[in-house]
Amino acid sequence: MKKVLINIGRILLRLLILIIIVVNKKGFFILESVALIGAILWVVAIEILEHVIMDKKTGKKKGRVGFYITDVLAVLIIFATLVMNPNWNSTPSDKIDWSKDTGNVTYSNLQALEDYMYMLKYVKKLHPLTHDGFDDEIMDKMLEVKHDLENTDSIKGYDLCRELESILSALGDGHTSIQETYPEYHYMKHNYEHRFLGDTLVAVNGLTYEDMLNANPYIVSYERKEYGERMIKNRVSSLEGLNYLGIDTSGEIVYNYRTADGGTAEERVTAEDFLTYDEYIKYSEEVTGDDLSSEGEDRGFVYYDIYEDADLAVLTLTSCNYNDKYKETVKAMFDEIHEKNIGNVAVDLTDNGGGSSGVANEFIKYLDVDSYYSWPDVVRFGPVMVKHKKNLVKNHKKGYGFNGNVYVITSIWSYSSSMDFAMLIQDNGIGKVVGEASGNMPNSYGQITRFVLPNSGLIMQVSTKDWHRVDETKEDLPVLPDIECNPYEAVDVIKEITRK
Repeated sequence: MKKVLINIGRILLRLLILIIIVVNKKGFFILESVALIGAILWVVAIEILEHVIMDKKTGKKKGRVGFYITDVLAVLIIFATLVMNPNWNSTPSDKIDWSKDTGNVTYSNLQALEDYMYMLKYVKKLHPLTHDGFDDEIMDKMLEVKHDLENTDSIKGYDLCRELESILSALGDGHTSIQETYPEYHYMKHNYEHRFLGDTLVAVNGLTYEDMLNANPYIVSYERKEYGERMIKNRVSSLEGLNYLGIDTSGEIVYNYRTADGGTAEERVTAEDFLTYDEYIKYSEEVTGDDLSSEGEDRGFVYYDIYEDADLAVLTLTSCNYNDKYKETVKAMFDEIHEKNIGNVAVDLTDNGGGSSGVANEFIKYLDVDSYYSWPDVVRFGPVMVKHKKNLVKNHKKGYGFNGNVYVITSIWSYSSSMDFAMLIQDNGIGKVVGEASGNMPNSYGQITRFVLPNSGLIMQVSTKDWHRVDETKEDLPVLPDIECNPYEAVDVIKEITRK
């Protein structure tokens, strides 16, 4: 009995090593070198403990060879985990404090350089493009940023973020990026007034979004220039965004508009004219008389509409959440389509930034499709690159097997998994894409893991997978629409087709 208990103790001690060091629980941070040295020392300590205490008590030496082997295996497993696990020291999104002020804080050059090295360490370890090292363009940006950081005494968080982003942007991967965070954003108070009048913001201080991107092509991470310009457009409406873009906010800022009648208008403001979100909503309501609190109906991330007069059902998906709500909604829509004998279905992905690729597979299960091709990819696990060929997927059908026309609506904001959704439909000949080209390329990187930089708290995300397009003949193209139109008018365009 004593021998059995001792052997159980030996096994539990070894399992404890794996639980504490290999699992690397959520939010648990430990340097790889420390973990490996700790594991080896722990195993040595166990051996000493067994020799001095356990074996001395039992007086027996048999059975130790098996435990020596398990000790070696434990260390090898730990080493493989440290080198290959893309999530080591990463932080899940739900564990990140997105309201922390990292942008307005000032950091020393030593803190900035340490974060610089930390970022490069994980980009080198995880990104498929850096498997064989950094190319010349990335190296040039690395040296440039290092020189900048070494030659400054201190740096603001948003400036540090812009410096580090310039390196990641050189990867040409819209998924690999870095961002600062704030407790609150401050919005230029006249924005809604101009929208109310039908004005469109086209420039700041006379610089268009294209001008800003041309002046600094590395200011954001993107794959298509059009998407890079839209990302800049998203930033210019807030004080925090202007600071990140390097626009001087200490004096007067000029917002340039194109009016509804084709003319021009401008608004001159200072930092005092930027309000918190609640203040901005209140000010806009007072000036325009609109009740913004009730503007629009919140129907969740997925819902559908049936237009019987147009023989059309439209599934709207604002994010690719593959959960019970999504599956229940898709089933309910196709049940109603069958009940009302609807001959056309569209999926609206105009403002969908991505998520899980499973949403496309679930949708296709309700179509009269026997099989379809999924994309090939290459996944990086540290020094190992695992390739998956293009795969013919057997469609496990559900429902009644819809055999009508399928449309997918995309815009420049259709990104990542929503872009993949459109690609699967188009490249497999299942249906047509309507609207404008997607935000990123089908041949691109993805499957991100996130890291919080240790000093600044800036949030970095890094791709670990290299995706390839299903239709190899179009691998250098974005998902282009079969029917080009304003994506926000696409439902009406499809109605005109389905009514005929």
